[in-house]
Amino acid sequence: MTALPLRAPSAKENLRVLKGRRPQRVTLAPWMIMVLIGVVAFLGLGFARTSLDKSAFELDQLTRAIEEQGAINEQLRLEIARLENPARIAPLAEELGLVIPVDTRQLLVDLGQGAAVASIDNESETQ
Repeated sequence: MTALPLRAPSAKENLRVLKGRRPQRVTLAPWMIMVLIGVVAFLGLGFARTSLDKSAFELDQLTRAIEEQGAINEQLRLEIARLENPARIAPLAEELGLVIPVDTRQLLVDLGQGAAVASIDNESETQ
């Protein structure tokens, strides 16, 4: 097989070479960037929502704990009031032999003159 030689262009045809435009390819870079930004935003919103929900659950637990401790505190205050009631303490004191004193004495202490203690009876004050 032999190759045929190409014929030379003739001057009669008046052919000339024109610079043409390349067909534009669709560029995917801007679209990929937009998709990437969308995915990151979606995941960021999901993460933010999850962390906010976690904080809300912790706040709810703390609120419940505060309410429980408030109820316990109220019960303890009632128990303290019941235990400090003089009507309850007086019979117990009498069982132990404690009595209310009949006559009272006041002790006056003069701290400026040393340790001299003066005793004054209520009977002498009333006279």
